[in-house]
Amino acid sequence: MYKLDSQIQSATVYLDSTSCVSRSPFFKYNLATPLKCPVACRMLISVIGVSLPNVIMNVSDYNKKISFQILTAGGSVASSYSITFPVGIYSAWSFKDHINTRTAPFDLVKCVYDEKQFKFSFVSTSRFQICNVPLYQTTCGGLIGAEKDESNEYIYPIVYTDQPAFTVYMPSTVNFIPTPYVFLKVNSLSLSNINSKGNINDTLLRFPVNCEFGQMIQYRPTELNRFLINRTDINSFEFRLEDIYNNSLAIPGGAELQVILKVEFIFPPQQLSYEEGTISHYFKQNPITSVEQEDEETGEEL
Repeated sequence: MYKLDSQIQSATVYLDSTSCVSRSPFFKYNLATPLKCPVACRMLISVIGVSLPNVIMNVSDYNKKISFQILTAGGSVASSYSITFPVGIYSAWSFKDHINTRTAPFDLVKCVYDEKQFKFSFVSTSRFQICNVPLYQTTCGGLIGAEKDESNEYIYPIVYTDQPAFTVYMPSTVNFIPTPYVFLKVNSLSLSNINSKGNINDTLLRFPVNCEFGQMIQYRPTELNRFLINRTDINSFEFRLEDIYNNSLAIPGGAELQVILKVEFIFPPQQLSYEEGTISHYFKQNPITSVEQEDEETGEEL
């Protein structure tokens, strides 16, 4: 917690993407009146509200491919082909229909959706498998229900079983949620947050996708996370949105982002020694002084 001990009035900054000067690769806002901080003080910045329409696409440039390999009786690869989905919002049924539309002319693989178990299966009259190799990639493992190994990597290939036909049964349920959380990242400020991999990043806020498709995501944190800024003036803000995989959020170009910032001012906190609480710091603060002693027989100082 920071003690708000200055007499400078706090400021609220309302940022709406309808007024930004750039939308790609990030939302950039130029401030006609810059935020200024006296040299003797420091700025605290926090997000007090964010709004974004939930038009996040669950099939993006990062997960739009599925690939199959037709196998011979001996198990070698006879042919390979890939299906690339147009970026958009899909349900399990529309995803299945797109695969079947693409494969129907060739009578290769048919996709089936089990509405009771929420799982996909793939059926063919030929031996086949779902593959992920350099030229024929499958990047939609999370959508179709691929399984992960102990290293958190999707397991490929997924090979057919013989009964009742040449069928690939997906081990997990489908997941067409594009991302449960959205990360609001800022390019113009230096932050020291840490992600799951232990990497320092510039995340200003993580907010949940708390509504259905087509509704408005509204988030107001219950507790503000204040960031101490080492700058005396701010002329612009640059925001970008990412999903849980650190990929750019797949939203239409017309989706509008609103961010409300709170700017507060404090005097610099008292600097304490980083060694405080250690033995070395204790002896530095309490040095041991030597005590002169006398020889009992001669009375001379030792």
